Amino acid sequence: MEISVIASGSNGNCCLIEDKGNSVLVDAGKSGREIMERMNFLGKHIESVNAILITHKHSDHTRGAGVLSRRFKIPVYMTKKTSEGIMLGSFDTKIFEVGKRFRIGKMDIKPVQTSHNVPSCGFVFNSKFGIMTDTGCVTKEMKDAVKKIEAVLLESNHDIDMVIKGPYPYFLKNWILSNEGHLSNIDASSLLQDYSKNLKLAILGHLSGNNNTPELAMKTFEALVKKKIEPAVACRDKATGVFEI
Repeated sequence: MEISVIASGSNGNCCLIEDKGNSVLVDAGKSGREIMERMNFLGKHIESVNAILITHKHSDHTRGAGVLSRRFKIPVYMTKKTSEGIMLGSFDTKIFEVGKRFRIGKMDIKPVQTSHNVPSCGFVFNSKFGIMTDTGCVTKEMKDAVKKIEAVLLESNHDIDMVIKGPYPYFLKNWILSNEGHLSNIDASSLLQDYSKNLKLAILGHLSGNNNTPELAMKTFEALVKKKIEPAVACRDKATGVFEI
């Protein structure tokens, strides 16, 4: 399996997963043009993508989905609630239910419940790799998934002290720190330490541009995670690279 992190952060999210002859994008939160350019930089091509999976309706996860779907005839998979709230024009929509597995070719996909201020989910692919971002707390489903998988792209959005001491208005700070906001560095690393069993790779992603730094995310990981897990930090401003598991 190859995992290509195309974009990860509050300014846009997109990840390519390739396995068993199938290729899917999770989210398309940059423009269609930028997603294609970043894929080409990594030696990947949009023409090979079989599906786009949407975690939730926020624009940093959906911005380019409609354009790519229409231009390249790629079906877009999302929950019914997400489909009712998304405004991207007409495209080929497929509906899935959180907690119920579905297949794209030979790729087995399980949507995993997350906790955000809109209906949201993560995904586990072929019981090996999981994507879990945009969640204010660690759900039971996330814990269960991390016990089984070999690699994960996990939200490590903010440093709590930076949020509290930062310039954001009070209501926004409260939302970020709430159970329907975003996952802190401490919560992300604690999940990896407390629940992983077979995990070999942890990509820390969806970092805030104002309330975190790659150095802080990594420092927290190194302080809390004592298992033999290889860490990486996904970049906000360019494709991070290709990981193999």
